[in-house]
Amino acid sequence: MSSRERLGALRLFQSEALDEARDFVARAFCPHRLDLDRPATRLAAIHNHAPGREVSLNYLRYGAPVAIEPGELSSFYLVQMPVEGSADVRNGGRSVQVAPGLGTILNPTLHTRMRWSETCTKLLVRIDRAALTRVAESLTGHHLSAPILFEPELRFDRPVTAHFRTLVLACFAAAEAGQAFAASRDAGGDAARQRLIEEGLIAALLNGQPSNVQHAIAAAGAPPSSRQLRRACGFIDAHLAGAFTIADVAGAAGCSVRSLQLAFRDRFGTSPLQYWRRRRLALARFHLGSGEAGEGVGAVAFATGHGHLGRFATDYRTAFGEPPSVTLRRAAELTGRSVS
Repeated sequence: MSSRERLGALRLFQSEALDEARDFVARAFCPHRLDLDRPATRLAAIHNHAPGREVSLNYLRYGAPVAIEPGELSSFYLVQMPVEGSADVRNGGRSVQVAPGLGTILNPTLHTRMRWSETCTKLLVRIDRAALTRVAESLTGHHLSAPILFEPELRFDRPVTAHFRTLVLACFAAAEAGQAFAASRDAGGDAARQRLIEEGLIAALLNGQPSNVQHAIAAAGAPPSSRQLRRACGFIDAHLAGAFTIADVAGAAGCSVRSLQLAFRDRFGTSPLQYWRRRRLALARFHLGSGEAGEGVGAVAFATGHGHLGRFATDYRTAFGEPPSVTLRRAAELTGRSVS
């Protein structure tokens, strides 16, 4: 990735004053603590900024070794892609040593603190938390009541995350050409195009970066192709934790049981019952991986309609290659919360 300055025509500020740099960056992101790691040094801070609707693009460097502590970002996720230098980034219980080729994504519900080297320069993508949740819900077909948690380490040697990086760089190029991410383009076709760009970028992140929602997205698959199949999937998704029969699903879809079974086999390669089980397990994994399953594996199992804990554990291990307790423990390590 080139280390040349990006968004040069969209300068938000340039400053050698620590307090001024802190104030300007806080306006674009959130209040935070900013200190020089070597008090005798002087900043050479630059922040270029391209605003969007719910996603913004940023180029930021401080020109001095700094310690940054925003705490919990609360309302947004922040993708950080270093183009020069290095940084130590801690988000919740994870610490990542980043450099060009290895980035991070900061989860807004976890405490963050960072140390940037003197030459550290990053491309930053700020994504509104509400927008990311909305796109995730559209991909999963579920209302997501718990936080979406990403693995903070963003490795660009993986094809899916390399694709996301390519999209980010394309967005920077479009912003520099005045074709996207312009605050004045807020009506008509420009607004619709900007919304599609932002949603595509968010979807690429959700599909590519490990998170507690990725299995629910995979289980949802592509949208059903027929109206009857859409009705059947909608009925199943609305009753994941409940009890129903295949006849109930067929009735909701407006077709025969036989037609329903054939449609599921043709579209998903599985039966309606297996589809229901897969979706229910994926929902359980989302909650176990959210770091908010304070009551443990049993509570999540029963809340997602699994009445037999032993069978749930067996099915879970078969589906995901690990017992539910391991998913819960990993989320606890990321969030810094204890497992009951």
